[in-house]
Amino acid sequence: MLDKIRNSTDSKLAKVILAIIIIPFALFGIDSYLSSVGSNVYIAKVNGVDISAQQYQNTEAMIREQMTDPNTDPALFDSPEFKKAVLDNLISTELMNQSIDKNGFVISNEQLSSYIVGMPDFQENGKFSQERYDQIVQYNNLTPKKLEDRIRTQMATQQAKDSINRLIYVPNEITQPLVNLAYQKRDISLHEIRLDDYKKKIKPTDDEVKQFYDENTSNFIMPDRVKIEFLIYSVAGIVPTISVSNEEARQFFDANKGKFEANQQRRAKHILFAYQPGIDFEEKARIRDLAQTTLNEIKKSPKIFENKVKELSQDTESAKQGGDLGFFSRDDMVKPFADAVFGLKVDGLSELVETEFGLHIIKLTDIKGEQVSFDKIKTQIKGELLYGKALDQYATNAENFNNTVYENSEDLSVAAQKFGLEVQQSQWLSLDDAKRFFNNDAFANEIFSSESIESKTNTLAIEVSPNNLVSARVIDFSPSALQPLNDIKEQVVDLIIERKSQELIIEDGNMLVEDLKSKKKKVEWFDELVIDRIDKQGLSDQLVKKIFQIDTRELPAYSGFYDLKGEFFVIKINNVVDEDVTDELSVDLYREEYEKALKGAIQAAYIDDLRADAKIKINPKVLSSNQ
Repeated sequence: MLDKIRNSTDSKLAKVILAIIIIPFALFGIDSYLSSVGSNVYIAKVNGVDISAQQYQNTEAMIREQMTDPNTDPALFDSPEFKKAVLDNLISTELMNQSIDKNGFVISNEQLSSYIVGMPDFQENGKFSQERYDQIVQYNNLTPKKLEDRIRTQMATQQAKDSINRLIYVPNEITQPLVNLAYQKRDISLHEIRLDDYKKKIKPTDDEVKQFYDENTSNFIMPDRVKIEFLIYSVAGIVPTISVSNEEARQFFDANKGKFEANQQRRAKHILFAYQPGIDFEEKARIRDLAQTTLNEIKKSPKIFENKVKELSQDTESAKQGGDLGFFSRDDMVKPFADAVFGLKVDGLSELVETEFGLHIIKLTDIKGEQVSFDKIKTQIKGELLYGKALDQYATNAENFNNTVYENSEDLSVAAQKFGLEVQQSQWLSLDDAKRFFNNDAFANEIFSSESIESKTNTLAIEVSPNNLVSARVIDFSPSALQPLNDIKEQVVDLIIERKSQELIIEDGNMLVEDLKSKKKKVEWFDELVIDRIDKQGLSDQLVKKIFQIDTRELPAYSGFYDLKGEFFVIKINNVVDEDVTDELSVDLYREEYEKALKGAIQAAYIDDLRADAKIKINPKVLSSNQ
């Protein structure tokens, strides 16, 4: 493991270990102890204690490195919200550290030593490793004292946290009703009112259309748009230009039979002449002589195979079955054994096969699954080879393609001719259109950059998706402008109908609910269901949430819900089935979750109190430079 830490290109494990120490609690934020090196310019002062710009930058970089989710939008790290969150966490951490000092939370040397010795990060084979400890310290450019100070602070913070948490206990009187409520069932009836029925009745006048347009002009502004021409250099485009001969396919098949036989299973018997640990050359030679003599005898009299198994095989388990190993796939066996078996015909006998276990004499007894022949999979093999060649060509020429579009920045035709591509042209595209068109936000933003629009030069080739390079050039630009009413009248009419019908369906639906409560009306109930929070009977989460929010002190109870998908649901609660959950595991689970929520709220409130009493000064110039 230490070698991995020492030799890994990016040494992520060591970084993670340090991060565990540096970031003890999400609540109290990011640790701010990376301040010993770099700028003394403060980004904030907390009760006279500086938080340096260097601390801020190091902390931000650490968070960036640890947020490895590929779905994370890179723009997040440049947002003011992210920057503020980092600074707030640094401030909270400093406040917490000051509170620890003030209230006398002290970690003794004995406590510290015992804790470090017990940390899994510094252990090997269940014991503390001084070598591992020293290497982690060295890798992170620390001294043992600096590392121990960080751990000491972590322990003190935990001590403070524990002192708060010990005050919190949720008794059964509170937990039990929560558990019962979680398992409660509700017997309901539903009546649906459809939005489409309202849309048919609404016919906006010209005056209404004009008024709506004038009052909502911001909704009808056409955004900046571009027309572009573009080139796509892709693996898919290269494939048609490549050929694979039958001879190439045959050679690939012969070299990779194991791959194509993966679904086939074979059954075999064997005699094992085992190698014992520490076996020397002379003993190996003796075993080989015995094995070869046995093989020669079996070749002369195949019927003696089973007798030789019982007499000589040192695979005791299979020997009880006459050497039978049952059915197995190629991947189930070590390679020399598998190669030999899959090269035999049924009832065929192998030559001596050497593996790490010893020498084997193998007899193939049965084959299960489809026999793989070259003719059956020739087309598949050619497809694989074509794609592989295309990938190689793509990788070889990708940089050349990028250089060509860059060096001939005012024209894509040079690159098109060189790589046998077609210059394509788009319709008018907004920024959102471009993002959808190429499915790549970075490329769309590049097209809409001021440089691309003003210069109308080729963008750099960007890999918008795996194995697809695109370069584009803006050929026309239309700035944002209010669309004339005559051009979008149908769109305006549709919006009016949508809004009015929603207003009416909600108004009528709520009125119907009140009429049902007062027994002025009756309706036909379309669905009658018994649901709980887990078994939702196909209802949406939002509708179920609404159902369980309805006051059921008087039954039947009525309420309404518009689901934004074109339906208004009138809800009737017929009956409530309360569950008396006595399962200790369920009760304890809900108590734990409730206590966890309370602890989080109290700890957050504690930090808020510290902030309220603190003198906090933020340096806006330095902060803005980091933003």
